[in-house]
Amino acid sequence: ACLMARRDKRMDVTYSTNAWGMVAAHCCGANNVNYAYYIATGEDKTAIKEIAEAGFESIEMFDGNLLAYEEKIDSLKELLEQCRLGFRAVYSAANFIYDEILEEEYGKIMRTARIAQKLGARHLVLGGGAIRQDGIQESDYRKLGKALDEISRRAEDIGLTTSFHPHMGSLVESPGQLDKVMEHTGVWLCPDCGHVFLGGGNPYQITEKYLERIKYFHLKGVNENGVFCALDHGEIDFDPILKLIKGCKRKIELAVECDANSSEPGQDARATARYLAEHGMK
Repeated sequence: ACLMARRDKRMDVTYSTNAWGMVAAHCCGANNVNYAYYIATGEDKTAIKEIAEAGFESIEMFDGNLLAYEEKIDSLKELLEQCRLGFRAVYSAANFIYDEILEEEYGKIMRTARIAQKLGARHLVLGGGAIRQDGIQESDYRKLGKALDEISRRAEDIGLTTSFHPHMGSLVESPGQLDKVMEHTGVWLCPDCGHVFLGGGNPYQITEKYLERIKYFHLKGVNENGVFCALDHGEIDFDPILKLIKGCKRKIELAVECDANSSEPGQDARATARYLAEHGMK
């Protein structure tokens, strides 16, 4: 059983289960696009229990972890209900620039989105945009933008809001690359402070620039070694970012990612909850 405060006393912030275990890819992903998804290797039950006990309101999951429940959604729903947690978002990614596999990628993403929707999710977060072996072509930004718009349309049909997440190892790492793709799509933006920072950007400036295109936001710390960390330490000053978000007239939902950085993810979740409470989050 989960031991925690009442849900209405929880902090109105989502926490990702990807902090438990290692962040990995499915072993068949290299030769089957339908298995090309992220997996957090930790135990979902432990992650959910410790997120609840840290005082967060809801969870976000990787697509690979969520797809494992495709034939047993009720078991995950029951676990969330026991811990009085909501299911807020699912994260998925794809290449998006190779025409031949595009419908396969859409299908994989929408399978995940439908599971999330049945659990009450409001957000689909997408990363990706492949880097070709011979480098990025300018047309790749248009292809990515078009694909994001198509997924956004399909997800909207089932009640999910789609946001694009810049990510290291994709064709959208730097602020300049982000500007290029955002010119070619009407999708919402989910800034990730950690990835923006590692891509050479200033998380506050990116947030300020795109504030009117943000509905969902990833808080992520980065230490001096470039490793993701809890919010209470690291190189990013979150105070002005949180003030900017809280001052927005439209509600921006917050989610924390710690990306398998620690052998004590529950302790990190509690430290992050204390940090956010000290910075005025309720």
